[in-house]
Amino acid sequence: MQAALLSDLVLRLTDSAMNSAVAEHQSRMVEFLRGITPFDMAWWGWSNFSRGRINLVRSVTHGLPRSFESAVRAVSHVDPFIRHGRNLPVFSMALSPADGPVSNEFRAFAAAYGLKSILNGHCRLREESKYNFFMSLYRREGPDFTLQEAGDFRIILLHLEQSLSLSLRAEIRGRAPSGGEAALLDSSAEIVRASRGFHPALVAEGLQPRRLTAILRRLSLQPGNWTGAEVTLTSEPYADDLSLIRLSKPGLWDRLANQERKVAELYLSGLTMTEIAASFRVSPHTVRNQISAIYRKTGASGKLDLSRRLETIL
Repeated sequence: MQAALLSDLVLRLTDSAMNSAVAEHQSRMVEFLRGITPFDMAWWGWSNFSRGRINLVRSVTHGLPRSFESAVRAVSHVDPFIRHGRNLPVFSMALSPADGPVSNEFRAFAAAYGLKSILNGHCRLREESKYNFFMSLYRREGPDFTLQEAGDFRIILLHLEQSLSLSLRAEIRGRAPSGGEAALLDSSAEIVRASRGFHPALVAEGLQPRRLTAILRRLSLQPGNWTGAEVTLTSEPYADDLSLIRLSKPGLWDRLANQERKVAELYLSGLTMTEIAASFRVSPHTVRNQISAIYRKTGASGKLDLSRRLETIL
């Protein structure tokens, strides 16, 4: 591959990533790539090998029928690309299923979808992610992919991943709360992509890894929120296989338990501890303990200071 072609590809990918939505950038990415390596069909996304199985998220097909992905998942146990490259941080390989060293099952799959020649590769995502960016290119006819094209593809993959991550991060930042961070999680609570400050903010919370994993897994399975000492996490669906996690610094109200919030509202409205206790049918001693906890969690030195910190008007 000529240096000028690679340089032009990088410039076009970067410009598209910075000025296009993720879906639009991916469409342009395919067209840019076709100008260097001719192909008829393509499949790409993020993959992760965990507990003996492959997880695929945000996968996209180009020129292939809807049934393709379920079919390729069905033959993943005999996929030659997975067998050869799963433990490598950067990998590419060209193969012709009709006469290559593949199982009959994989050969039948390739024939069913007209895959005469396949160029496949992946590269490990940077930073705190266990995912790879993968891409497969397919030719129905014409010359097979060559070793030279496979070598060039290994280099191209790195730039494709960088541009796609750049585009995705811009979208993630746009959906993060003001002054906060955001990340995309799969259903197993693995982080696929995150804004740059997401991981440091989680580390600052000081949770044990097992506890943090449990929190993220719960948020990845259904919309919800969790508040710690340093951060508040809120989840919502992003795609069929991903959740968006928003990270923000909790306000003082967020530090209080639900009952403590109710007590604080009544306390700052002018009710005495005895009156608050009567309204909740608890003892004044219980309310006194709750108010002590409110002062401790907010750092307030008195009632007026508490009102100011909670932005409440007496």
